[in-house]
Amino acid sequence: MADFLKTPAGHAVFGVVIALVAIVIIELNYRLFFKYVLDFIFALIAVIVTSPVLLAGAVISSKRAGRVFEKTPYLGTKGKIVYFLSFAGIDRGIKNLPRLLNVLTGKLSFVGVALLKVSDGALLDDSFMERFSTRPGLFNHLALHGDESLTYEEAFALDKRYVKRRELFTDIYIVLKSLVLAIRGEAKSYLGETARKSYGEVLLERGTISSEDIERAERYAEEAENDRKKREDFKNGKL
Repeated sequence: MADFLKTPAGHAVFGVVIALVAIVIIELNYRLFFKYVLDFIFALIAVIVTSPVLLAGAVISSKRAGRVFEKTPYLGTKGKIVYFLSFAGIDRGIKNLPRLLNVLTGKLSFVGVALLKVSDGALLDDSFMERFSTRPGLFNHLALHGDESLTYEEAFALDKRYVKRRELFTDIYIVLKSLVLAIRGEAKSYLGETARKSYGEVLLERGTISSEDIERAERYAEEAENDRKKREDFKNGKL
């Protein structure tokens, strides 16, 4: 056996065994640890590879809008408000490329649940709060099970399912399928009503809530964002 391992074929077999063991270890610990590690590694690679484009986008944004980034508040892990980046002054194409930086800093994942507005989160039923146990993603897991008739409640239920079943090969498949759908021009076909309207708008149309409820949710979102900014200023010694 020792002599065989010294041969090229032995080296190949040994390499395959090591790779399989590594894959098994990653898969078994993916949800709790390696998902974060792989997100960081691939985000770092992506930022390095796209750095010329990022630099060009920063220059264009600075000239057009007087600033590089737009920061949009959404609900992240544990329902906390986080700001996701996009280029200011750019409408399409590379506009959202800076979100790779959000992945790099651990606020986004490559694969995860959909971004949710703060005001929509204020309207969310407690039974769906488990979706905040994982990070939002650049690629949406709904690419696997969603369709044009998908409702918000179905999407939230699928979010809960994804939280419990995050797996390495499933995430890889989600990325590949999402890219195929994008190439076909069907990038949002699986998002149903969640791609067309906000959760608040849908509830209002159904008559489930009133316009006053929408206003309260928006006020809550504004107050929550202001509170977060005050805490951040205090932390940075600005108050």
